[in-house]
Amino acid sequence: MQHNNNHKAEVTKICIHASKRSYEIDPTLKELADDLQNKSTEFRNDETVSKETSTSFVKIIPTQTNISLYAKETGNLSELKLDLKASLNKIATTFSRALTNANDVEEINSNMKELLIENFFHTARALAIAVEARDPYTGGHSDRVFQIASALGKRCNISATEQLYLEGGALLHDVGKISIRDGVLLKPGPLTDSEYKEMQLHTIMGAQVVKKLNCLFGCIDAVLFHHERMDGYGYPYGIKGSEIPLIARITSVADAFDAMTTNRVYRKALSYDRALEEVIRNSGTQFDPEIVKIFVKWWEDTFQNNIKLRDELYKNVNSSNPEECSLNQE
Repeated sequence: MQHNNNHKAEVTKICIHASKRSYEIDPTLKELADDLQNKSTEFRNDETVSKETSTSFVKIIPTQTNISLYAKETGNLSELKLDLKASLNKIATTFSRALTNANDVEEINSNMKELLIENFFHTARALAIAVEARDPYTGGHSDRVFQIASALGKRCNISATEQLYLEGGALLHDVGKISIRDGVLLKPGPLTDSEYKEMQLHTIMGAQVVKKLNCLFGCIDAVLFHHERMDGYGYPYGIKGSEIPLIARITSVADAFDAMTTNRVYRKALSYDRALEEVIRNSGTQFDPEIVKIFVKWWEDTFQNNIKLRDELYKNVNSSNPEECSLNQE
Protein backbone atom coordinates (compact mmCIF):
# COMPACT_ATOMS: atom_id res chain seq x y z
CA MET A 1 0.00 0.00 0.00
CA GLN A 2 2.87 2.35 0.86
CA HIS A 3 4.44 1.57 -2.52
CA ASN A 4 1.18 2.43 -4.32
CA ASN A 5 0.87 5.72 -2.43
CA ASN A 6 4.46 6.62 -3.29
CA HIS A 7 3.82 5.74 -6.93
CA LYS A 8 0.71 7.91 -7.11
CA ALA A 9 2.54 10.78 -5.39
CA GLU A 10 5.39 10.47 -7.88
CA VAL A 11 3.00 10.40 -10.86
CA THR A 12 1.21 13.46 -9.47
CA LYS A 13 4.53 15.26 -9.15
CA ILE A 14 5.44 14.35 -12.72
CA CYS A 15 2.05 15.48 -14.05
CA ILE A 16 1.97 18.84 -12.25
CA HIS A 17 5.56 19.66 -13.20
CA ALA A 18 5.21 18.18 -16.67
CA SER A 19 8.44 17.75 -18.58
CA LYS A 20 8.67 19.66 -21.83
CA ARG A 21 11.02 17.14 -23.47
CA SER A 22 8.23 16.30 -25.91
CA TYR A 23 8.15 19.86 -27.20
CA GLU A 24 11.84 20.66 -27.55
CA ILE A 25 11.94 19.48 -31.15
CA ASP A 26 8.55 20.94 -32.10
CA PRO A 27 7.85 24.41 -30.67
CA THR A 28 4.38 24.39 -32.28
CA LEU A 29 3.33 21.99 -29.50
CA LYS A 30 4.17 24.53 -26.76
CA GLU A 31 0.55 25.68 -26.72
CA LEU A 32 -0.58 22.09 -26.23
CA ALA A 33 1.91 21.62 -23.40
CA ASP A 34 0.47 24.57 -21.51
CA ASP A 35 -3.09 23.42 -22.15
CA LEU A 36 -2.33 19.89 -20.99
CA GLN A 37 -0.56 21.11 -17.87
CA ASN A 38 -3.59 23.18 -16.90
CA LYS A 39 -5.92 20.27 -17.52
CA SER A 40 -3.69 17.82 -15.67
CA THR A 41 -3.62 20.08 -12.61
CA GLU A 42 -7.42 20.08 -12.58
CA PHE A 43 -7.55 16.33 -13.23
CA ARG A 44 -5.26 15.50 -10.33
CA ASN A 45 -7.15 17.71 -7.90
CA ASP A 46 -10.16 15.89 -6.49
CA GLU A 47 -11.66 19.14 -5.28
CA THR A 48 -11.89 20.75 -8.71
CA VAL A 49 -15.28 19.21 -9.56
CA SER A 50 -17.59 22.22 -9.45
CA LYS A 51 -20.79 22.31 -7.51
CA GLU A 52 -22.58 23.23 -10.71
CA THR A 53 -21.33 20.11 -12.44
CA SER A 54 -22.21 17.93 -9.49
CA THR A 55 -25.68 19.40 -9.30
CA SER A 56 -26.36 18.87 -13.01
CA PHE A 57 -25.23 15.26 -12.67
CA VAL A 58 -27.54 14.61 -9.74
CA LYS A 59 -30.49 16.03 -11.67
CA ILE A 60 -30.30 13.37 -14.37
CA ILE A 61 -30.62 10.50 -11.87
CA PRO A 62 -34.25 9.27 -11.71
CA THR A 63 -36.15 9.75 -8.48
CA GLN A 64 -36.78 6.72 -6.27
CA THR A 65 -40.42 6.77 -7.43
CA ASN A 66 -39.35 6.51 -11.06
CA ILE A 67 -36.76 3.83 -10.29
CA SER A 68 -39.46 1.77 -8.59
CA LEU A 69 -41.73 2.26 -11.59
CA TYR A 70 -39.02 1.17 -14.02
CA ALA A 71 -38.25 -1.87 -11.89
CA LYS A 72 -41.93 -2.84 -11.86
CA GLU A 73 -42.19 -2.53 -15.63
CA THR A 74 -39.08 -4.61 -16.40
CA GLY A 75 -41.23 -7.71 -16.18
CA ASN A 76 -42.34 -6.79 -19.69
CA LEU A 77 -38.87 -5.98 -20.97
CA SER A 78 -37.14 -9.30 -21.59
CA GLU A 79 -34.31 -7.63 -23.50
CA LEU A 80 -33.42 -5.55 -20.44
CA LYS A 81 -33.18 -8.61 -18.24
CA LEU A 82 -31.25 -10.72 -20.72
CA ASP A 83 -27.72 -9.37 -20.12
CA LEU A 84 -28.14 -9.34 -16.34
CA LYS A 85 -29.91 -12.67 -15.90
CA ALA A 86 -26.81 -14.71 -15.12
CA SER A 87 -25.48 -12.13 -12.66
CA LEU A 88 -28.83 -11.78 -10.94
CA ASN A 89 -29.13 -15.54 -10.55
CA LYS A 90 -25.65 -15.69 -9.06
CA ILE A 91 -26.46 -12.88 -6.62
CA ALA A 92 -29.68 -14.61 -5.54
CA THR A 93 -27.93 -17.94 -5.06
CA THR A 94 -25.09 -16.33 -3.14
CA PHE A 95 -27.31 -14.52 -0.68
CA SER A 96 -29.55 -17.54 -0.26
CA ARG A 97 -26.55 -19.62 0.77
CA ALA A 98 -25.30 -16.84 3.03
CA LEU A 99 -28.55 -16.96 4.96
CA THR A 100 -28.75 -20.73 5.24
CA ASN A 101 -25.19 -21.94 5.66
CA ALA A 102 -22.58 -19.93 7.57
CA ASN A 103 -19.92 -22.49 6.63
CA ASP A 104 -19.97 -21.26 3.03
CA VAL A 105 -18.78 -17.76 3.93
CA GLU A 106 -15.40 -18.09 2.21
CA GLU A 107 -16.92 -19.32 -1.05
CA ILE A 108 -19.68 -16.74 -0.87
CA ASN A 109 -17.10 -14.01 -0.43
CA SER A 110 -15.28 -15.36 -3.49
CA ASN A 111 -18.51 -15.32 -5.50
CA MET A 112 -19.17 -11.71 -4.57
CA LYS A 113 -15.67 -10.74 -5.68
CA GLU A 114 -16.28 -12.48 -8.99
CA LEU A 115 -19.44 -10.41 -9.43
CA LEU A 116 -17.44 -7.24 -8.83
CA ILE A 117 -14.94 -8.28 -11.50
CA GLU A 118 -17.75 -9.08 -13.94
CA ASN A 119 -19.18 -5.62 -13.33
CA PHE A 120 -15.71 -4.14 -13.88
CA PHE A 121 -15.40 -5.68 -17.34
CA HIS A 122 -19.03 -5.05 -18.33
CA THR A 123 -18.56 -1.36 -17.53
CA ALA A 124 -15.22 -1.12 -19.33
CA ARG A 125 -16.48 -2.83 -22.46
CA ALA A 126 -19.67 -0.76 -22.56
CA LEU A 127 -17.56 2.41 -22.66
CA ALA A 128 -15.29 0.92 -25.34
CA ILE A 129 -18.29 0.05 -27.49
CA ALA A 130 -19.64 3.58 -27.11
CA VAL A 131 -16.39 5.00 -28.52
CA GLU A 132 -16.15 2.56 -31.41
CA ALA A 133 -19.78 3.21 -32.38
CA ARG A 134 -18.66 6.65 -33.55
CA ASP A 135 -15.98 5.30 -35.87
CA PRO A 136 -16.66 2.13 -37.91
CA TYR A 137 -12.99 1.97 -38.92
CA THR A 138 -11.97 1.20 -35.33
CA GLY A 139 -14.59 -1.49 -34.77
CA GLY A 140 -13.11 -4.27 -32.65
CA HIS A 141 -9.90 -2.30 -32.00
CA SER A 142 -10.34 -2.16 -28.22
CA ASP A 143 -11.16 -5.88 -28.03
CA ARG A 144 -8.02 -6.78 -29.98
CA VAL A 145 -5.83 -4.45 -27.93
CA PHE A 146 -7.34 -6.13 -24.86
CA GLN A 147 -6.45 -9.61 -26.16
CA ILE A 148 -2.90 -8.64 -27.14
CA ALA A 149 -2.23 -6.70 -23.94
CA SER A 150 -3.69 -9.51 -21.84
CA ALA A 151 -1.32 -12.04 -23.41
CA LEU A 152 1.68 -9.74 -22.98
CA GLY A 153 0.82 -9.02 -19.34
CA LYS A 154 0.79 -12.71 -18.54
CA ARG A 155 4.19 -13.16 -20.19
CA CYS A 156 5.52 -10.21 -18.19
CA ASN A 157 4.51 -12.03 -14.99
CA ILE A 158 2.78 -8.98 -13.51
CA SER A 159 0.56 -9.31 -10.44
CA ALA A 160 -3.11 -10.27 -10.69
CA THR A 161 -4.10 -6.71 -9.75
CA GLU A 162 -1.85 -5.21 -12.44
CA GLN A 163 -3.23 -7.72 -14.94
CA LEU A 164 -6.78 -6.68 -14.08
CA TYR A 165 -6.04 -2.99 -14.57
CA LEU A 166 -4.02 -3.70 -17.72
CA GLU A 167 -6.93 -5.55 -19.31
CA GLY A 168 -9.45 -2.92 -18.24
CA GLY A 169 -7.13 -0.13 -19.38
CA ALA A 170 -6.59 -1.82 -22.74
CA LEU A 171 -10.36 -1.88 -23.28
CA LEU A 172 -10.63 1.76 -22.20
CA HIS A 173 -7.48 3.24 -23.72
CA ASP A 174 -9.37 5.22 -26.37
CA VAL A 175 -12.40 6.19 -24.28
CA GLY A 176 -11.36 9.85 -24.38
CA LYS A 177 -11.98 9.92 -28.14
CA ILE A 178 -15.68 10.16 -27.35
CA SER A 179 -14.99 13.84 -26.69
CA ILE A 180 -13.13 14.46 -29.98
CA ARG A 181 -15.03 16.27 -32.74
CA ASP A 182 -16.14 14.16 -35.72
CA GLY A 183 -14.27 16.53 -38.03
CA VAL A 184 -11.04 15.44 -36.37
CA LEU A 185 -11.80 11.86 -35.34
CA LEU A 186 -13.19 10.88 -38.74
CA LYS A 187 -11.03 13.07 -40.98
CA PRO A 188 -10.04 11.09 -44.12
CA GLY A 189 -6.55 12.53 -44.31
CA PRO A 190 -3.56 13.83 -42.32
CA LEU A 191 -4.39 16.02 -39.34
CA THR A 192 -3.30 19.65 -39.18
CA ASP A 193 -1.15 20.76 -36.25
CA SER A 194 -4.15 22.10 -34.37
CA GLU A 195 -6.20 18.96 -35.10
CA TYR A 196 -3.34 16.77 -33.94
CA LYS A 197 -3.18 18.76 -30.71
CA GLU A 198 -6.89 18.19 -30.19
CA MET A 199 -6.50 14.46 -30.85
CA GLN A 200 -3.75 14.29 -28.22
CA LEU A 201 -6.24 15.48 -25.62
CA HIS A 202 -8.05 12.13 -25.75
CA THR A 203 -5.64 10.72 -23.16
CA ILE A 204 -6.50 13.46 -20.66
CA MET A 205 -10.22 13.28 -21.42
CA GLY A 206 -10.21 9.50 -21.13
CA ALA A 207 -8.52 9.64 -17.75
CA GLN A 208 -11.15 12.11 -16.56
CA VAL A 209 -13.91 9.70 -17.61
CA VAL A 210 -12.26 6.72 -15.92
CA LYS A 211 -11.55 8.70 -12.77
CA LYS A 212 -15.27 9.27 -12.22
CA LEU A 213 -15.97 5.53 -12.01
CA ASN A 214 -14.55 4.07 -8.81
CA CYS A 215 -14.37 0.51 -10.11
CA LEU A 216 -12.20 1.59 -13.07
CA PHE A 217 -9.87 3.98 -11.26
CA GLY A 218 -6.93 1.57 -11.42
CA CYS A 219 -7.07 1.71 -15.24
CA ILE A 220 -6.06 5.38 -15.35
CA ASP A 221 -2.35 4.68 -15.94
CA ALA A 222 -3.02 2.75 -19.16
CA VAL A 223 -5.54 5.32 -20.42
CA LEU A 224 -3.48 8.39 -19.56
CA PHE A 225 0.03 7.25 -20.47
CA HIS A 226 -0.30 4.82 -23.41
CA HIS A 227 0.99 7.43 -25.89
CA GLU A 228 4.09 8.27 -23.87
CA ARG A 229 7.39 7.21 -25.43
CA MET A 230 10.53 5.70 -23.97
CA ASP A 231 12.60 8.61 -25.32
CA GLY A 232 10.36 11.23 -23.68
CA TYR A 233 8.85 12.59 -26.89
CA GLY A 234 5.36 11.21 -26.36
CA TYR A 235 2.27 12.82 -24.90
CA PRO A 236 0.55 14.10 -22.81
CA TYR A 237 3.40 14.75 -20.33
CA GLY A 238 6.62 13.79 -22.08
CA ILE A 239 7.69 11.35 -19.37
CA LYS A 240 10.16 8.65 -20.37
CA GLY A 241 11.53 5.20 -19.61
CA SER A 242 10.53 3.74 -16.26
CA GLU A 243 8.56 6.89 -15.43
CA ILE A 244 5.89 5.41 -17.71
CA PRO A 245 3.79 2.84 -15.78
CA LEU A 246 4.34 -0.74 -16.95
CA ILE A 247 0.71 -1.33 -17.92
CA ALA A 248 0.88 1.76 -20.14
CA ARG A 249 4.07 0.51 -21.83
CA ILE A 250 2.37 -2.80 -22.56
CA THR A 251 -0.80 -1.12 -23.85
CA SER A 252 1.31 1.13 -26.09
CA VAL A 253 2.76 -1.81 -28.02
CA ALA A 254 -0.60 -3.59 -28.33
CA ASP A 255 -2.37 -0.39 -29.42
CA ALA A 256 0.23 0.61 -32.01
CA PHE A 257 0.47 -2.83 -33.59
CA ASP A 258 -3.30 -3.20 -33.95
CA ALA A 259 -3.63 0.34 -35.30
CA MET A 260 -0.97 -0.36 -37.92
CA THR A 261 -2.51 -3.65 -39.07
CA THR A 262 -6.06 -2.37 -39.57
CA ASN A 263 -7.49 0.05 -42.07
CA ARG A 264 -8.28 3.54 -40.81
CA VAL A 265 -10.17 6.37 -42.45
CA TYR A 266 -6.89 8.23 -43.08
CA ARG A 267 -4.75 5.33 -44.41
CA LYS A 268 -4.59 1.66 -45.36
CA ALA A 269 -3.27 -1.10 -43.13
CA LEU A 270 0.25 -2.45 -42.98
CA SER A 271 0.90 -6.15 -43.44
CA TYR A 272 1.57 -8.08 -40.24
CA ASP A 273 5.26 -8.55 -41.11
CA ARG A 274 5.70 -4.86 -41.92
CA ALA A 275 4.00 -3.86 -38.67
CA LEU A 276 6.29 -6.20 -36.72
CA GLU A 277 9.27 -4.54 -38.38
CA GLU A 278 7.97 -1.13 -37.34
CA VAL A 279 7.52 -2.21 -33.73
CA ILE A 280 11.08 -3.59 -33.68
CA ARG A 281 12.46 -0.49 -35.41
CA ASN A 282 10.91 1.73 -32.74
CA SER A 283 12.15 -0.42 -29.85
CA GLY A 284 13.95 1.76 -27.31
CA THR A 285 12.65 5.02 -28.75
CA GLN A 286 8.88 4.63 -28.78
CA PHE A 287 8.48 1.24 -27.12
CA ASP A 288 9.98 -0.55 -24.13
CA PRO A 289 12.63 -2.93 -25.60
CA GLU A 290 11.82 -5.73 -23.17
CA ILE A 291 8.12 -5.58 -24.01
CA VAL A 292 8.95 -5.54 -27.73
CA LYS A 293 10.94 -8.76 -27.27
CA ILE A 294 8.07 -10.35 -25.38
CA PHE A 295 5.57 -9.17 -28.00
CA VAL A 296 7.56 -10.50 -30.97
CA LYS A 297 8.13 -13.84 -29.21
CA TRP A 298 4.41 -14.07 -28.35
CA TRP A 299 3.39 -13.27 -31.93
CA GLU A 300 5.74 -15.90 -33.35
CA ASP A 301 4.79 -18.54 -30.79
CA THR A 302 1.07 -17.92 -31.24
CA PHE A 303 0.65 -17.29 -34.96
CA GLN A 304 3.80 -18.42 -36.80
CA ASN A 305 2.40 -21.92 -37.33
CA ASN A 306 -1.25 -21.09 -36.84
CA ILE A 307 -2.47 -18.63 -39.47
CA LYS A 308 -6.04 -19.67 -38.74
CA LEU A 309 -5.74 -18.45 -35.16
CA ARG A 310 -4.31 -15.13 -36.33
CA ASP A 311 -7.12 -14.70 -38.83
CA GLU A 312 -9.59 -15.45 -36.04
CA LEU A 313 -8.20 -12.49 -34.07
CA TYR A 314 -8.62 -10.26 -37.13
CA LYS A 315 -11.64 -12.02 -38.60
CA ASN A 316 -13.72 -8.86 -39.11
CA VAL A 317 -10.84 -6.70 -40.32
CA ASN A 318 -9.41 -6.03 -43.74
CA SER A 319 -5.70 -5.82 -42.98
CA SER A 320 -4.20 -7.02 -46.24
CA ASN A 321 -3.00 -3.74 -47.76
CA PRO A 322 0.69 -3.18 -46.97
CA GLU A 323 0.63 0.62 -47.13
CA GLU A 324 2.79 3.06 -45.18
CA CYS A 325 1.31 4.62 -42.06
CA SER A 326 2.35 6.77 -39.14
CA LEU A 327 2.67 5.35 -35.65
CA ASN A 328 1.76 8.73 -34.21
CA GLN A 329 -1.39 9.60 -36.17
CA GLU A 330 -3.58 8.75 -33.18
